[in-house]
Amino acid sequence: MKTPTSFKGKSHHTINEAGRVSIPSKFRDVLKTKYGDESLTLVTLGSHIAAFPTKEWQKLEETWEANPPKDGKGKKFLRYLYSTAEDCTIDKQGRILVPNMLRESTGLNSECVIVGHMNKIEIWPKAKWDKEFEDINVENLFDSISEEFPELNL
Repeated sequence: MKTPTSFKGKSHHTINEAGRVSIPSKFRDVLKTKYGDESLTLVTLGSHIAAFPTKEWQKLEETWEANPPKDGKGKKFLRYLYSTAEDCTIDKQGRILVPNMLRESTGLNSECVIVGHMNKIEIWPKAKWDKEFEDINVENLFDSISEEFPELNL
């Protein structure tokens, strides 16, 4: 079997009353094989939660420290992002605890969609995911942005 190199796919899950949600085993495999641990940094990006492997988050921090934002909007965004950041580790049952603050700010309560997005995992409230992506016309979308992805050549 090929070693997984990025987070791909989606799955539907339920967050329990304590705020725990299972991380798909294929995502845990990426964490173990590519990153060597199962630690994540969670941040809210408004509509959803982004879960970065700790090593990916550290790369982002190094970039921001070396090239801090120059304008007020960038500084404000980073301040907001850091104010929502929470470190967590996957437990023995394959779950993470999503802090209440993050659940409330995204509207994440029971049903969610966990999505792989290259170097991070996204956790979306199911209703927001459905509204944003389930009725999307992929062919029309691709036609409008195909110049950005010539390598797909669909």
